[in-house]
Amino acid sequence: MNRLPGLDLLRAIAIVWVMLFHGLRYGTPYRDFSIIGWMGVDLFFVLSGFLIGSQVFKSINKRKELNIGEFYISRAFRILPAYFAVLAIYLLVPMTQEGKGLQPLWQFFSFSVNLFIDSKNSNTFSHVWSLCVEEHFYLLFPLIVLLIMKRSGAALVIFLSLLIVTFGMYLRGDIWLNQIDSFPFYRDYVEKIYYPSYTRLDGLLAGVLLATLKVFRPHFWQVILTHSNKVFVLGVLGLALSIWIFKDRFGLMATVIGFPILSISLACIVASASSTSSILGKVKVPGAYVIATLAFSYYLTHKSVFHLVKTYGEELIQGNGYVSFLVYGIAATLVASVLYFTVERPFLKLRSLFFNRKQQRTERHAEVSAQ
Repeated sequence: MNRLPGLDLLRAIAIVWVMLFHGLRYGTPYRDFSIIGWMGVDLFFVLSGFLIGSQVFKSINKRKELNIGEFYISRAFRILPAYFAVLAIYLLVPMTQEGKGLQPLWQFFSFSVNLFIDSKNSNTFSHVWSLCVEEHFYLLFPLIVLLIMKRSGAALVIFLSLLIVTFGMYLRGDIWLNQIDSFPFYRDYVEKIYYPSYTRLDGLLAGVLLATLKVFRPHFWQVILTHSNKVFVLGVLGLALSIWIFKDRFGLMATVIGFPILSISLACIVASASSTSSILGKVKVPGAYVIATLAFSYYLTHKSVFHLVKTYGEELIQGNGYVSFLVYGIAATLVASVLYFTVERPFLKLRSLFFNRKQQRTERHAEVSAQ
C-alpha cells in the first residue's frame, strides 16, 4: 500500500503532540501547545478509523466478502509483538515503571485496562487505554460491517455511526451528571468518561465515515479531494473551536459536544491530507516519514523513557527546558528505533511473508482446479 505523505505528516504530528502532553510533568517547554496534546490521541483514532475502514470496505466492495481471519491475523502481527515486548519489560524491569504500579496482567492480555483501571494506585502503562479502544474497534468493526453490508450497504453504515455518536454524547452527559463525585473529579472523569471504549468512539467513527465516502461514494470523495485546501481550512477552524470548547476540559459542554466536534474537525484535516495536491500533501517536512514509521514504538515506550531520563539524568539537564526537551526526544527516538528494528519491523516482514505464501498457495490451488 502506497503511503500518502500528508497522512504520514499527521501521524507524526499526532505522536509528537501526545509525547509533548505526557512530557508536561517533565518540563516540556511548549506548554500552551503541549497542554492540548491529548488531542493527538483523537487524531490517531480518526486516522485508524479511516485507514482500517478503507481496508475493510475495499475488500467487501471488491470481493463482496471479508476474510475476518486474515484481518485479525494482520492486526495481530502489527500490534501484539511490540506490545507484549514492552509489557514484558515493564514486568521484568521494575525501574522502567513510570507510575505507581501495574493493573492485573489479565487486563493487559485482554485489552481491558481502560475499563477497569485504578488510576490512583496502578497507573503504569496507563496510556495503553487508547490501544484498548482501538483493539475493541478492530475486534467488532469488521463483524458489524460484514453483517450490515449484506443488507443495506453504505447508508446503514452512516446511519449507525451517527446513532452511536449521538448515544455517546448522551452517555457521557449522563455519567458526568450522575456518576462522577465532586472529588477527586479528574480521576473519576478519566476512569468513567475519558478511558472507556463506549464513550470514546467519536474519532474512530469519524474516520469510518470518511472511509465510507471514499469507497462507496467516490464521486463525493473526489469533490472533497478537489477542494482539499478548503476542507483543510474548515478542519482548522473546527479545531480552533474545539480548543476553545476544551478550555474547560472536564466541563459538561466539552464532555458532551466537544469530542464529536473535535473528531469531525480532525476528519476534515485527514480528508485534506489524503490529497497529494493539498497543503498537507505537498509539504515535505524533514523527518515526518521517520517519526510516522516509529509512531507505534514511540507510543509504547515514551513514558517509560521519560521516567528513566528524569530519574537517572535529571541533574545533567536540570534548569534548561530546551536542552531537556532535546534529551528526552533523542532518548525516546533511540528506544523507539530499537523496538522498531528488533521487534516491530521483523514481524511486519513476517506478516508480508505469511500472506504472500498464502496467496501463492491459493493461486496454485486455483490453477490445479482449472486443469
